[in-house]
Amino acid sequence: MQLADALKDSRIFQNLSAEQLETALGAARAREAVFARGETLAIAGAELRAFFCLFSGSVQGVRYQANGDADLVQLFLPGEIIGLDIAGSSTKRCPFWLIAIEPSRGVYVDFDTLFSPELPQEIAAALGQNVIRALANDSIRRLHKIDVLYRKGLRARITVYLRHMSIMNGSREFSINMDREQLSQYLGVNRSALSHELSQMRKEGLIDFHKNRFAVLSDEIAG
Repeated sequence: MQLADALKDSRIFQNLSAEQLETALGAARAREAVFARGETLAIAGAELRAFFCLFSGSVQGVRYQANGDADLVQLFLPGEIIGLDIAGSSTKRCPFWLIAIEPSRGVYVDFDTLFSPELPQEIAAALGQNVIRALANDSIRRLHKIDVLYRKGLRARITVYLRHMSIMNGSREFSINMDREQLSQYLGVNRSALSHELSQMRKEGLIDFHKNRFAVLSDEIAG
């Protein structure tokens, strides 16, 4: 795989010419990595000096509680960037575990060397804009999750989550990128309780769903 070809459409490297991209990847010491299903990319507290551009597979960010229960912090899918905010922080400490859900492949990119003084100014400026935009998008996603977890009660959390998804997709019909177990972890609720409540909401004519495809039928949920 040619790294430049694989990364040219990445949010971080978009709008760079082929020559500029090659220069940036050389400065950032880009290197490909492959992870097996269940393999750990990083443990909580680990130092991350490089972010990971995910090409294929999926990775979850998980925080473990004292009793062993897992909370899904974030789910990463192909085309997304893992650890950009961590590698760019002052501490560079990963706040959760990063685990491959399935065989996954991508490229590590060193954050600090990506913005080394030797990098031509026009490339650094383009990269800087792309990084700011990517971090802003991640910030909005986190605000949505905070809004969900702030709600008391299972139905309230489901309602706010589905409302956000409807707004973000610009439609009352949309697909989510999580299975029921991952969704229950994301919402911080019991899986069986989640399944029961979703079924009850469907009986009441508020929503409809099939696997990870949802339709919001209620104006109250759609907002």
